[in-house]
Amino acid sequence: MSEVLSAQIAQIAGAYFPELIITLFIIFNLIAGQFFSTYLYKLSKWFTILGIVLALCSTFYLQIEPEAYAFNDTFLTNIYTVFFKILILISGFCLTLLSRNMIREKRDRAFEYFAVFLSGILFAMCVVSSVDFISLFVSLEALGLSCYLLLSLNKNPDAKQLTFGYIIQNAVVSSLFLMGLSLIYGMCAQTNFDLISLYFSQNQPQILLTFAMILMLCTFLFKLGLVPFSSWLPDTFEGASHPIGAYMSLIPVLAGFGILSRILLIFLNYTFTIKIVLASIAVLTILFGSLSAIRQENLKRLMAYSMSVQSGIMLLGLCVFSVYSLSSVLFYLFCYVIATIGAWSAIILLYNSAKLEKLDDLKGVIYHRPYYVIAFTTILIALAGLAPTCGFAAKLYIFSAVARSGFIFLPFLIAALVCCVIMIYGYWRIIRALFRRIETQIEIDTRVISSKFILYACALATVFACLFADKIIQLCQLAAYYM
Repeated sequence: MSEVLSAQIAQIAGAYFPELIITLFIIFNLIAGQFFSTYLYKLSKWFTILGIVLALCSTFYLQIEPEAYAFNDTFLTNIYTVFFKILILISGFCLTLLSRNMIREKRDRAFEYFAVFLSGILFAMCVVSSVDFISLFVSLEALGLSCYLLLSLNKNPDAKQLTFGYIIQNAVVSSLFLMGLSLIYGMCAQTNFDLISLYFSQNQPQILLTFAMILMLCTFLFKLGLVPFSSWLPDTFEGASHPIGAYMSLIPVLAGFGILSRILLIFLNYTFTIKIVLASIAVLTILFGSLSAIRQENLKRLMAYSMSVQSGIMLLGLCVFSVYSLSSVLFYLFCYVIATIGAWSAIILLYNSAKLEKLDDLKGVIYHRPYYVIAFTTILIALAGLAPTCGFAAKLYIFSAVARSGFIFLPFLIAALVCCVIMIYGYWRIIRALFRRIETQIEIDTRVISSKFILYACALATVFACLFADKIIQLCQLAAYYM
């Protein structure tokens, strides 16, 4: 009995070690929130950083060859899932540092905030590792719940209303997901990814499969801010605190694309219609997001549309679905994480220092903090996809993958390229405001070391990632091959 128990523990630890560490620190934050004094609120940040660092180190001890399964083969660990877990944990580490001013304002709820924060990271990693639709649905809903709770921390009445609207929309798409899952279960009586794939490889797929897939994909379109479920993005981002906006830009996106790639691997071989549907959605998202972004004056709303456009570009790469296109999407995600963290660190730094959150407020910043402006400009150039940053290499790889897929995707590629040019103007408006030669009395705080460090590090990383793009893409190809 003891040998069987130790074998089960070793199996779970080999596949679930980072999640186990995060779970322990969630429990610690919940207990500390009840018994620790409010004056010890700073400990919540440092314990959260410690938990994320330990979880990040533990990923190097996971069993990836051969693949490790846990919980009755519903939880998978391999090179692909470890790649996404590392990105999620790195994002969590940076977002924790960027939450400095927020927990100072809400010091009585600091431990509670980081307990929910770590819960979102935990369930994002569980989403990526899910190989069963039941465990996937539970993980997605738990991730959504953490987003609701974080959004509700803002005392603004408008933010409460927007959070409620977000909950209602998520409830609708979750019901569509369950409806699609019920149809798939009715066809093959399975919920496991591998068993579903095996069934349809041996039986003629029904036209009902395409309809079921469309219903299930609504959840991912909503999480990733894709048309027609992108209406919640700008208002929700505007009503949320800046660190929460950064959280919503990163954690759900990484989890969504991590699992969406594996779901498409199962079904795209059996229905070509979905490829055209997704390609159309991707182009419409890029078009709508670009046209909306160039009319925004609020930085948080502009970043919301930026997230939508970037998600549309990555979805276009997933439509053609090959090892090359998938590795291009993984490289794009890597660059997206760097640039998005850097952009939000600059926005948070400017807001915490002088309450700058509109484009008109940025005029003359170049006179006060030229290094901040240069670093922020480098990151915006990366988001726009221009050289010499990693954004240029990422777009080059992903669009070349679409071009290689055949003439049928060529119209979608041309439309996406035109829309990306429009989006460049959206980022240019921020750069133009920063470099306006107007004397102002703005004072930027220079004591916030963490935000400055992240800003400068991300700006340098965007350039170095472009210089070493061939090395990084090889790692992405390895992860894509073992998906």
